[in-house]
Amino acid sequence: MFQSLLSNSRRQLFFNLIIFNTAYAWSRTFSGSVINPHFLRSGLSIQQILLGVLFSFIGIAGLLMFVKKISSKTSWRLAIITAFAYILFVTKINSLWQFYFASVLSGLVMALLYVAYNIAHYQLTPKHRTSYSSAILFSIFPLVGLVAPLVAGFCAEISYNLIWILSGFFFLLSFYVIKFQKQFLVTIDLQSGFKTIKAMRLFVFLEGIWETLPFGIIPVFSLYFIKSPLYYGTYMAYLSLMSVIANLILGQISDKLKRRLLFLYPVTILMALTTFAFPLVVFNLVFWLILTGIIQFLVPLFWNFSTSMFIDCHPDVAKSMPIREFLLALGRILGLALVFINFQFEAVPHLIFFFLGGIMLLYPAILFYNTRISHKYQYL
Repeated sequence: MFQSLLSNSRRQLFFNLIIFNTAYAWSRTFSGSVINPHFLRSGLSIQQILLGVLFSFIGIAGLLMFVKKISSKTSWRLAIITAFAYILFVTKINSLWQFYFASVLSGLVMALLYVAYNIAHYQLTPKHRTSYSSAILFSIFPLVGLVAPLVAGFCAEISYNLIWILSGFFFLLSFYVIKFQKQFLVTIDLQSGFKTIKAMRLFVFLEGIWETLPFGIIPVFSLYFIKSPLYYGTYMAYLSLMSVIANLILGQISDKLKRRLLFLYPVTILMALTTFAFPLVVFNLVFWLILTGIIQFLVPLFWNFSTSMFIDCHPDVAKSMPIREFLLALGRILGLALVFINFQFEAVPHLIFFFLGGIMLLYPAILFYNTRISHKYQYL
């Protein structure tokens, strides 16, 4: 198995890293899985909640633009402290600007935590096990998501104060396990990184635009149908189940076949077609559940294969990961901005789904052009 291929010291470091990510995933998922119904109950509209998501991605891009060097443990500790501060700011929302400031903090958390984490994760991964390691990485949140949203939903039905108190305790546990992680320096040089990832930068940007769907539209638009924190948490657990099934099925297969493209073509085409179908279901709960479940099954497959391809093309993750996160954030900012433009023409946006479906279709089209027509790049 994967761990048998690592030395004892590297195996322990990898295990410690997984424990840290799992602890953080639990604390983040516990509060995050019922936070949107709380926003709705606090008087925020669907558009305002979506704008909060946009501010979070601006927070990611802003931090990566202005922070040049930071140690891994410092980055992770700041991430947990900021995550707790975010919880404090949203417990009682008195103004829109308070909510938007908290949303920026949420984005800072993601940048502070996952740039360093992804570098550490893939530096400990044997090159020939990249896809299996990606499957482990992308399975942690869904596995936690099978339980945490249900627990949070029950707690929120009793009182949201339980969510805030328990979240603080869980974040403390996450903060504690940082002491067992490896210390290293994270250097963020976006200009150099942009040149380094020449073969993949357009794909990363397109991915970021499309991720408006799973990170913004699906969790927020679901509030049109599901307003109870218990039911919303149950829905989040259902989406996690679909992700777990996907990762368990195909995590190891692509490493054995060594053909990312074999999977990326059908997965991206299916994602595009499913995205095109969303205008048909925005007013039907049953079909919304089915279609979002399909997306949640396909997304971890896509993340697994696309990230593995990225690592194979750019193995110097210390240099390539920061610019990857920056381009993803820029893509998500653009995607959400287009959602707001769509709101100017429709009370419930439909046109954005055709745009996002087209963006995802560009992914396999450009991949085919680069590998079969221009022969500009070779991807595994």
